[in-house]
Amino acid sequence: MKKCFYFSCLIVSFFGPIVIQAQPFIDLVNANVQNFRGTYVDSSEQKNLTTDYNLNFFLPKVFKNGNTFMLRGGAEEIASTIDSSHYNLYSFSMPIGIQFVNKRKNWKMLLMGIPKINSDLKDDLSKDIQLGGTTLFTWVKNDSCKLKFGVFYNREYWGNFFVPLVGIDWKATKHVNIYGILPNNMRVEYSFGDGFYAGIGFKNNKRSFRLSSGFDNDYVQVKETQIKLFLEWFVWKKIIFFAEGGYGVNYSFVEYDFSEKNASGEDLIHLNHPVYTPMNKSFLFNAGFAYRLRLD
Repeated sequence: MKKCFYFSCLIVSFFGPIVIQAQPFIDLVNANVQNFRGTYVDSSEQKNLTTDYNLNFFLPKVFKNGNTFMLRGGAEEIASTIDSSHYNLYSFSMPIGIQFVNKRKNWKMLLMGIPKINSDLKDDLSKDIQLGGTTLFTWVKNDSCKLKFGVFYNREYWGNFFVPLVGIDWKATKHVNIYGILPNNMRVEYSFGDGFYAGIGFKNNKRSFRLSSGFDNDYVQVKETQIKLFLEWFVWKKIIFFAEGGYGVNYSFVEYDFSEKNASGEDLIHLNHPVYTPMNKSFLFNAGFAYRLRLD
């Protein structure tokens, strides 16, 4: 138990967009809407309203030997409004993989491929395909503590994107769960009983969307770093409702022109699209529901 405590402190202290999560539950279906209102980092003081819609499903198949086939699906729409003008980005993904388990059931290895389309969907979709994948190892120390490590890769529009992963799924006490995979997410959850949960969470994400030829085939880099409080409760059988309120330490959409480089060789920020410019920090809210199977 002490080893799990020290390990969790280490990863929370030193690590800061991944479809993989460590958690004491499985969501077969999950839908949520996130709302962010912010102002731009320029002298205009223009306001931005961004609504992020997400729908995800998960289909596992467990074999007799303990190996599990996994199929996920996800759809996302990021709708932004500025000066009564509307701009949308879309993402469609279909992660597919298999998790292998050894005979002693104390080691697991997940291999997952992640094809997806990220763009504004206004022209040739063949240019919008991104290919990535994840390798994740899990050491099952005991029923209360699982440690994870691996690597995530995606071919973003700015180039190859590798992210080392380290995580934990730890039932610290009868009421407290600590779980997540960094740098993507980490949560401390408290169970009040009667299907009611609350806690504090951290989320970090970075990804890219290609714009159409009307915007010079630029790409938008989306960054999210959030700290938030959450409430979750089972309203009926396996149906859970959740609400989150937090602060976007870094929540912005910035357009880049990879055809031109600055002195250090990095892509230049391109202000061709009025909505995709740096934004100030602001509060955000998220709500949704899921068909959830608790594992504890």
